[in-house]
Amino acid sequence: MIDLDQLLAEASESPPCGPDLEYDAPFLELEQAAKGKPEQQYGDTVVPAEEPAWGQVRNLAETLLGRSKDLRIAALLMQALVSTDGFAGLKPGCDLLLGLIERYWDEIHPQLDPDDDNDPIMRMNALAALADPEGLLRQVRESHLIRSRQAGQLLVRDVEVALEKLAPKGDAEAVALSQITEMMASEEGLAAADLVRSTLDSLKSLSSTLNEKVGADRAPDLRPLIATVTHLTQVCGSGGEVADEEGAAEGGDAPGVAGGPLAVSGEVRSRRDAIMMIDKVIDYFSRHEPSNPAPLLLQRAKRLIDMNFVDIIRDMVPDGLTQIETIAGIKTDEE
Repeated sequence: MIDLDQLLAEASESPPCGPDLEYDAPFLELEQAAKGKPEQQYGDTVVPAEEPAWGQVRNLAETLLGRSKDLRIAALLMQALVSTDGFAGLKPGCDLLLGLIERYWDEIHPQLDPDDDNDPIMRMNALAALADPEGLLRQVRESHLIRSRQAGQLLVRDVEVALEKLAPKGDAEAVALSQITEMMASEEGLAAADLVRSTLDSLKSLSSTLNEKVGADRAPDLRPLIATVTHLTQVCGSGGEVADEEGAAEGGDAPGVAGGPLAVSGEVRSRRDAIMMIDKVIDYFSRHEPSNPAPLLLQRAKRLIDMNFVDIIRDMVPDGLTQIETIAGIKTDEE
């Protein structure tokens, strides 16, 4: 695990956050290691894709964070922790990001844009992988929740499939819910249950803090990730028994989401359910039809949900706003 106190301490050079290392060789090496390699084809030969070198990313990121407090580095370290430590790496990565944001928001790299009313777009771009279905969410689902000689191995994905929250992969045999219940009642399972609950609290705090800093419409949407961890709480009852969704949702909804627990079997009963359904559609097309433009349009549609009519026109047809205001007799804030 990481030394959280050390990584959150002020940088010795140019405190509190140190210099921007974006063009330093170690930073460039970090970015390269985090890219991996796409699948390639040479004639009839197909070279499989390669995952990022997460072990190397972790080592480089920990070293660089000692010199510079940078959200780009911290976000990559968070992904690396999940890939190297399994689900257990999610909470320390989350706590690191939360600590950096709370302590160093005004000075942390990348800097806010002073020429554009302190626009945080560079920072939000740095955290984009946290909301990417093929980024951190995929890594968490593929991570091990339990891995021991005594209890066996249990992936986060196994739990979601057993709870019918996620479709099984191809012909892969699903782990029975009764088997998961037995594993969660073991010593390793009880420890994992405590970790799930504390991780959920950390994720909600991170989401809430980001929403406060930049607004819910600009912050990375952590609701799918929070929903996945919330699903895990259903198998984290005492003795490993399975809780219903209402019980799992006790302690508050995901930040920025109104309504009660998620509906079952695809039924839409609230705005929250509707938004989660849109996220599922985006996830499907992103995974199975990556060239399809539907996810881009759906992301934009989701962003418009909480806007009023004038804000929607301003966002979609800014040149037509004046005409709409004249016809409708609407006065803008500037007037």
